[in-house]
Amino acid sequence: MEEREELKEEIEEMKEELKKEEEEVEELHNKVKELEEKVSKLELIAKNSNIRASELQRELEYLKERYRRDLEEQRKFGYEGFAIDILNVIDNFERALSAASATRDFESLLKGVEMIYAELKKVLEKHNIREIDIEGKEFDPYLAEAVERVVSSEHPPNTVVRVLQKGYRLHEKVIRPARVAVSVSEEEIT
Repeated sequence: MEEREELKEEIEEMKEELKKEEEEVEELHNKVKELEEKVSKLELIAKNSNIRASELQRELEYLKERYRRDLEEQRKFGYEGFAIDILNVIDNFERALSAASATRDFESLLKGVEMIYAELKKVLEKHNIREIDIEGKEFDPYLAEAVERVVSSEHPPNTVVRVLQKGYRLHEKVIRPARVAVSVSEEEIT
């Protein structure tokens, strides 16, 4: 009988162990289910991220192409305002020449040309093209090209005595250096 009792106890213990193992299996099933849900959520996030990344890539390509077209158009038509202003000056030249040829009045032609010259200078300034003021100043090779040397006791050596061709800047950049005559002392010549 004792053996029977022991067997019953063993069976009870086994049943409890089995119950514990079943609970552990149930917990593991729940964990697996939870992890599968997380994996599917992460897969969905990854899929959406890939879709968004490809959308952003297409948008970037579109913006690059648009920027390229805008840059090309700017290069092509960037001088439109300047061209219109210059065309107005040309129109005034044509009117002055037409009036002068009709009347043969040199004074009127000269006055008209002077007015047009002033208008043209205003157009250049409007577009930030300015004359380089260098006469009477020390020679600067970044602003001017010395094409003539003049012996002068009135001016210190290396001074711009005369401007032979005006120089111009576009904003701060020299687009055409002035051509100048520069003073030298008599000692430098000999």
